[in-house]
Amino acid sequence: MVFDALIPLEFKKIFQNDLSGELKILKEENSKKLYFKNGRLIHGESDFFCEKLGVILNLTGKVSDSQYDNISGLIHSADNRVGEILVQNRIISKSELKDSILYRVMRIAVSAFSIVSGSVEFNEGLLPDLSVPYVNIPIEEIIYRGGRRVEVVNYISREYYFNSPRLVLEKKKFHNLLNDTERELMEIIDSSAELSNARLISKMDFSSDKYWEGISVLFLLGIIDFSKDKKDKPTEEDIVSLVKLKSLIDSGEYDSFSILGLRKGDSIASIQRAYVTLAQKYNPDRFDSEISSEIKRSAQLITYKLGQAFKEITDFKKRDNVEIENIQAPIPPVDEGTDSGSEIVSDKEDSGSSEYEKRFDKFERGKELYRANKFDEALILLREVSKFGDPTYENYLYLGLCQSNISFFYNESEFNLKKAIEKAPSESAPVHALGRLYLKIERIKSARKCFERAVKLEPGNIEAAKDLFKLKYSPKKKRRKLFSSRK
Repeated sequence: MVFDALIPLEFKKIFQNDLSGELKILKEENSKKLYFKNGRLIHGESDFFCEKLGVILNLTGKVSDSQYDNISGLIHSADNRVGEILVQNRIISKSELKDSILYRVMRIAVSAFSIVSGSVEFNEGLLPDLSVPYVNIPIEEIIYRGGRRVEVVNYISREYYFNSPRLVLEKKKFHNLLNDTERELMEIIDSSAELSNARLISKMDFSSDKYWEGISVLFLLGIIDFSKDKKDKPTEEDIVSLVKLKSLIDSGEYDSFSILGLRKGDSIASIQRAYVTLAQKYNPDRFDSEISSEIKRSAQLITYKLGQAFKEITDFKKRDNVEIENIQAPIPPVDEGTDSGSEIVSDKEDSGSSEYEKRFDKFERGKELYRANKFDEALILLREVSKFGDPTYENYLYLGLCQSNISFFYNESEFNLKKAIEKAPSESAPVHALGRLYLKIERIKSARKCFERAVKLEPGNIEAAKDLFKLKYSPKKKRRKLFSSRK
């Protein structure tokens, strides 16, 4: 059966049921085929150009540029034919071919996690021709690498934001494969008494992004599952506080700050937190008609008034030349048992005004300004953040990214990107960014080494692979073809 689906869920199904067969993925004019046997990946095929065996051999350094020129006529041939010819002509050894095939199959599988549109077909029992070389890759390794892709995280957070995660496998399962954040999440979920993801996020010491990356991996590995019914229903306290806030609105004795439980001197982070917390707490979707149609209408009015209040405060802050970042739904609700919006802020006023909160707020605004291509403004904020103690990997990365877009700061950009690499040597993003910086200043050999390293660190980094390929083979370069396809 052909259908539209998110690829990672297909991997999860095959993994959990130890299935054998062919997973065929079609995206526009291109296709991938992945073959599984008893829940393990044994072979992969792809007609995406950057995943052809000849290109992979060149990108990984197994085939030199001149050798690639010689075999360019074979690139579109069957991969097993390319491999045989290269071995026969002693361009590569059998062991190098075996390693490259393993790398290629893994790359085809991991990059599939980023495909969110197209059609998918799983043909159970269908296996590849026995003449093709087999690999033997545990699917959990693919899930662990691909499960953090932004496309996957966005899908799972959107689908399960209000559901409650629950542990369905023992905590020791895949323990060595997981990182500290994911192991901590398992402990929290095991003792959370079925709190929703939204409520758990509000209790976390790490960011929402890190939470959903960990949750996505745990879910795809089958370590956790989500409740079928949404557990984030309003409590009695939620209804009481809704009635109180509705009475305040009806009385007309409020302003934009008081309805959000704020003061004019509160930090931007406090303003944003108060708004998103209250907007989610009184989201009309939480108050279904079974509770009371009047309560639901009150929730609709309150949500509208909260939006108005936030807009007014935003305009007020903008007049003071303070940037406010956009708020994206879904947004986390308050902790259990909170009675009113004013109590939300009063409980956290101290932390909202702390140095840590201010630094975090500046860093988040700096990232938003960078994404909006406001590099000068972003640089000011990110530099302020870096003055407090030892900067983090992300701080160095975004500093370097901003500076790489301003020619005057190229030297500083190189320094900061190298510091980011030093802080997180397994991350491909700063290596790729450093390569692009070197390309701008025409240090071509250094750029190429960075792109090669970025691809090696993250096989699914398609942008780095494209940059490397463009660097090696510009359209103007003439290639000598010793092998040509004949009809």
